[in-house]
Amino acid sequence: MIKLIALLSPLSINLYGAIFLFATATKQFKNRFFLGLFLANSFILFLGHFLSFYEYWKIFQYFDFLFLGAILAFYPLYYLYIYSAFNFNIIPIKWIYHFTPSIIIAALMLIVTSLVSWENYIEYMNNNLYASELTSSSSKILAYLYRGTRFFHLVQIIGYNFLTIRFILRAHQEMNNSFSNLDKYQLRYFYVVNISFILFMSIPGFYVTLIGRTPLNTNDYLLLSSCILFSLLYLIIAIIGIRQIPVAIDLKTMVPKNEAGKEQLYEFNELEKELYLYFSNEKPWLVPNLNIWEVAKHLGTNRSYISNVINEKVGCNFNQFVNNYRIKEAKLLLKQTPNKTITEISELAGFGSVNSFIRIFKKVEKCTPSEYRKKIL
Repeated sequence: MIKLIALLSPLSINLYGAIFLFATATKQFKNRFFLGLFLANSFILFLGHFLSFYEYWKIFQYFDFLFLGAILAFYPLYYLYIYSAFNFNIIPIKWIYHFTPSIIIAALMLIVTSLVSWENYIEYMNNNLYASELTSSSSKILAYLYRGTRFFHLVQIIGYNFLTIRFILRAHQEMNNSFSNLDKYQLRYFYVVNISFILFMSIPGFYVTLIGRTPLNTNDYLLLSSCILFSLLYLIIAIIGIRQIPVAIDLKTMVPKNEAGKEQLYEFNELEKELYLYFSNEKPWLVPNLNIWEVAKHLGTNRSYISNVINEKVGCNFNQFVNNYRIKEAKLLLKQTPNKTITEISELAGFGSVNSFIRIFKKVEKCTPSEYRKKIL
């Protein structure tokens, strides 16, 4: 019973999560489609564990190639999902090399399982789950394919952890350099949850891949604890993925200041003056969803130049730059309009929400807007 509960929990979460995400995916929410693919792939993995642990080996023999392919597609699909949350331009040809190992191992396993006898396959499965001895060459070939898959999966865990976390951190930096209102995109939770997901999934995943499936098959409580952890992680990632609003951003490296020539530095100085003049006269920060492309368009330049000026000349990112103006406006309103509520002050100062206003105000001023009002009145 313990083994059944353990295996059915991630199976059901991945199945229903994938169905819901596929059903709600649209052109705007392509990230749901890719997260659905990731959960569907995970469903294949846990279905494979279910069939093998309960010794439905006759069925599993024809499913094994999908199981091994799903193992090597796990991290590439997760990386693809993270990428889709920030950039819609998914080019199949560009991404195919991420899935080449999965396709190759699945094809090889399909060929071998089609050729080996049923007795040799049973011998291979007994070795896989119970660490029994291998005697036939056919069963040894199957075992080598499985062990090769495990080895390459260990390499993937390290490689894709690095790639995914690096991408998330770069995306976080670029979002702050591009948007003045980040709450719209649920990004505070997105970053923390996804970095936590890949780390907490990778640590036990690395251990299980390293030791093989025998300890899980023979220890129901170890299997249960692992499946509970995986189920919680899948549930959280599905909820966050549904709430996440994808944003297309440019992750291309901008021109560093120390590589700019004299003429470009002159342009940056002039652009800095125009930027301050624009913000002083037009007060664009009063628009809650102001982004860097709108500012660049008004000043007749591109977003990379604006971002460089704010980063290098002002010493902050676009989000901080805009919100500093909003904080100044809010402080003025708190002093001059004591009868207005904090919510009204938030709207008049250009913040996207009162929660965002309170959080940013407290971070800058070390007190809440209400506490600040009490101090000055």
